[in-house]
Amino acid sequence: MLGTTITAGTITSVLGTTITAGTITGVLGATVTAGTLTNLLNGTLTSVLGATITAGTLTSVLGTTITAGTLTSVLGTTITAGTITSVLGTTITAGTITGVLGATVTAGTLTNLLNGTLTSVLGATITAGTLTSVLGTTITAGTLTSVLGTTITAGTLSSLLNGTITSVLGATITAGRLDSITSISQKSFQEIPTLGITTADAYTPLSPVTTSVFGTYSFFVYNSGATGSADARVEISANGTNWFTDVDTVTGIAAGSVDVLVPQRFLKYTRLAYRSSTPGTPATISVYFNGQGT
Repeated sequence: MLGTTITAGTITSVLGTTITAGTITGVLGATVTAGTLTNLLNGTLTSVLGATITAGTLTSVLGTTITAGTLTSVLGTTITAGTITSVLGTTITAGTITGVLGATVTAGTLTNLLNGTLTSVLGATITAGTLTSVLGTTITAGTLTSVLGTTITAGTLSSLLNGTITSVLGATITAGRLDSITSISQKSFQEIPTLGITTADAYTPLSPVTTSVFGTYSFFVYNSGATGSADARVEISANGTNWFTDVDTVTGIAAGSVDVLVPQRFLKYTRLAYRSSTPGTPATISVYFNGQGT
């Protein structure tokens, strides 16, 4: 039937037929197993299996399961129930998806998600909206512009460009910059060991330590040699060039002995200097700097 208009009646079965033009006003209880529906103005499609809908408007899809095929364009549509098994390369520009269960969205843009669960978001950019709860999720790439009132109980934040983290419990921050830290419950600690040093007759300094960031710090000096005694002193400086002797050992540190030198005055730079107590009789020492933050 070419160029025909059927305005009323029932077509019980259309098998292997191509209707190229005309209008079918009502299709009741019919099964279309093959062919192309170029334009459906009104009516209900109970089941669409393996079909490709390339154009047109789906005003309402209620309780329908679309198991395969391609939805090229869905404009202004409300999908209130059912399952979308696969949506590949689709852009939904308007409308509401009330429930999406077990679906994978591999491409396209979700402008606004009002409710539901995103199990996995890989390489996505979420530009607006609210994530109420992110539980056990790993977001490996993309940008979260605004996260308000969210609790992240597990997973990894690789990079936080802006925003506020109110509470971080059991989390590891592997990279990025924290511009402002209100409080830290645990003090920082730093240790700098220098091992197996052979003393000379004149004082020789170790590399200076920037001690302006420490509240408490000291030098642990151990004479690990079998013979020879060593002298040690703490030197401080404001500019790293001119040095002042703060404290020193009262007697030499004998072989097998330990001494701890604690600076008495505060300046930006601190270092330890050492020498042989007896000229011509070198000793072997190991020095440990221990510093604790405020």
